[in-house]
Amino acid sequence: MGNAMDINKLWAKSSGETIEEHTNKLLDAFNEFKTLYGKCFDEITLKTVEYACKYHDLGKCAFVFQKMLGNKAYTNSIPNKKELEKMYSEMGFEKNVPHGNLSPAFISNKEMKAELGQEMTQYLYNAIFFHHNRNRSITPSELDMIYDYELKPLYNAKSKKYMSKLFNSEIEECDWVKYAVILGLLNKFDYYASDTKEKSDVEINGNYNGKYIGDYVYEAITRHYKLRDVQQYALEKHNENIIIIASTGIGKTEAALLWAGNRKLFYTLPLKVSINAMYRRIKDKYGYSGDKVTLLHSDALNELIENNEENDANIIENAMIKYHASKLLSYPVTVCTIDQLFSFVYKYRGCELILASLKYSVVIIDEIQSYEPEIIAKLIYGLYIITLAGGKFAIITATLPPVLTYFIDKKGVYNIPHAAPAQFLRNDITRHKIHISEADDFDYDEILKYGKTKKVLVICNTVKRAVEVFKMLNSDGRFENIRLLHSKFIKKHRKMLEDEIIRFAESENETGIWISTQIVEASLDIDFDLLFTEMCTADSLLQRMGRCYRNRDYKNDSPNIYIVNNKSGYGTVYKYKEIFDRSFDYLLQFNNQLFTEKDKMQYINQVYDTEELKNSNSSYFNEIKNEINRRMHTPPFEFSKENAKQKFRNIVSYMVIPESIYNKNNSEFERCRDVLKNKSKHSFNEINSAKMFIENHSIGLGNFDPRVHERCNSFFEKLEYFTLDYKYDFDEELLCGIGLDYDKDEESNFL
Repeated sequence: MGNAMDINKLWAKSSGETIEEHTNKLLDAFNEFKTLYGKCFDEITLKTVEYACKYHDLGKCAFVFQKMLGNKAYTNSIPNKKELEKMYSEMGFEKNVPHGNLSPAFISNKEMKAELGQEMTQYLYNAIFFHHNRNRSITPSELDMIYDYELKPLYNAKSKKYMSKLFNSEIEECDWVKYAVILGLLNKFDYYASDTKEKSDVEINGNYNGKYIGDYVYEAITRHYKLRDVQQYALEKHNENIIIIASTGIGKTEAALLWAGNRKLFYTLPLKVSINAMYRRIKDKYGYSGDKVTLLHSDALNELIENNEENDANIIENAMIKYHASKLLSYPVTVCTIDQLFSFVYKYRGCELILASLKYSVVIIDEIQSYEPEIIAKLIYGLYIITLAGGKFAIITATLPPVLTYFIDKKGVYNIPHAAPAQFLRNDITRHKIHISEADDFDYDEILKYGKTKKVLVICNTVKRAVEVFKMLNSDGRFENIRLLHSKFIKKHRKMLEDEIIRFAESENETGIWISTQIVEASLDIDFDLLFTEMCTADSLLQRMGRCYRNRDYKNDSPNIYIVNNKSGYGTVYKYKEIFDRSFDYLLQFNNQLFTEKDKMQYINQVYDTEELKNSNSSYFNEIKNEINRRMHTPPFEFSKENAKQKFRNIVSYMVIPESIYNKNNSEFERCRDVLKNKSKHSFNEINSAKMFIENHSIGLGNFDPRVHERCNSFFEKLEYFTLDYKYDFDEELLCGIGLDYDKDEESNFL
């Protein structure tokens, strides 16, 4: 890198840190990373990343950039200072210039092609040029001027012809993946080198006392037991992509963690509550240090604060540091929602760090059948891209509709390599006997009768119905131990209810009734004696059954699962009517019979039979197929990061504070609002405490309904928080109430 002037002594940061000092930090991070994960990459890729680190910031030598950093000793000494000021001003870069766009000018194309080859050299140019995602890049004519007037004469730049090598939306998929991995690693090291709050290592070392998560789980199991068949299978297949279908209680979670072994792991689950529980399980049950495992979802910061292990005055700040490192995907084990990882299927600029991380990691998809078809399609396409990058995946689930295996195998064009799906069922116990009622509503007297001697769970398809059932069972105050749980409680009260239902389910002698919605299907590890449920789709129904006789053998003649087909939520919550109808029709063959694990697999296979769904032009089947095709044929760089994140979940949501809650805590809400409006006057901890208070007293509404929104008053519109004049009912001492009550004319937000 011989230059007319020593470019490396110029500033990279306003602190006076030089380009050379900053670059050396990146190279230190690169070498540390190479020690940990170098075996996951070929030598030519690693060499390309190393060159990206060396060259990425040389464009900061630009006069206007040094001026912006405050390097007056340098900028005042430039002989053609006025000419450069005029040139940058005319371009609209009088305050700054996209330095990454200039850095490739210092690469010798001929020398780099000789060492890396043409393909990798092109990836290198693009990674450096786009390592900051700017709204505007320089044009070829602007580059010509900057090169001729500054870069060449002052710094002996090598070339200005690299812009013809930049990728556009016509880039092939395999090229985009290779390029994204290089750029993602460059950004990872750059974030580390630039951020004083980052941990001391770019990748938090997973080799904790010489052991990884797989070692901890293996020791925990074999200390008292032999590995179960599913766990032995997972160990044997640790180098393959796998699909495991296993009954509840058979040890499939441990199997998944054993499969992950000594590799960086992302464990995905559908719900935040499940993620929080899995995070605590890995820490507490297996003794895997909280310094090595983290969680990542939209409310992860609050959870990290609540579970902070330090118990010192800097709880919020420590949690924020961990949360920041979590977002950079630095931990050996991350438990997360899929939208935190799989948004890269939109191939937006800025997603490269995710894909780069997945190349040297393994991903576990738990309970894939819980997702809507559009999300399933994105998952399947994402698994293809991960495999293309070199990562590994495991699908671990209690039920796997065969239609999903069809798309994983075919995907329209590609086959995703994986071991044949392996099935592990519990044949030692039969947990359920079902009864399908001919009535269109529950037998409330029967529920009340059983509630006096047993733990009874009632699951409804909508919040509206759950509230109605709760009111029916409480109509004359005949029974006190009746509780209600759904998604329309403020966060604080919902957490209290979730803790209470778990405590109740684990108690030995307590009896009573809990009414809930599908939020208990997979999110809470509870075990009740009887289940009364509204009919739903097969996958949800089996999840609901898993909340009753979870690990017990049912030997009574009377049913322990009672089902009413009142079509609540039909076409709304369960919008695929054909799947709902098929679920009911195929269930009838098991009415008033023991429902074995083998029966459940047969049932799922019948409801989601691929050929029948294809031939019937099923909207469920077609939505998966069409979304996969959209993702396959959508070129890179079409979406912004914000659009991609929103489209992945396809949700427009906002938070509401019930007016009664707001009025009760008026002064504290006003104080929090003042903190958020005047952040510059408040500390880091004060700002986050204010956010947490508001969130803990708010309810998320997932469906934007103008009729509901009309009754909202802006509380802090910048964060989409509103007060809502609906009634709200909850007794914190009795842990009982109906939550946010719906208006009969405004029900769409209360499904």
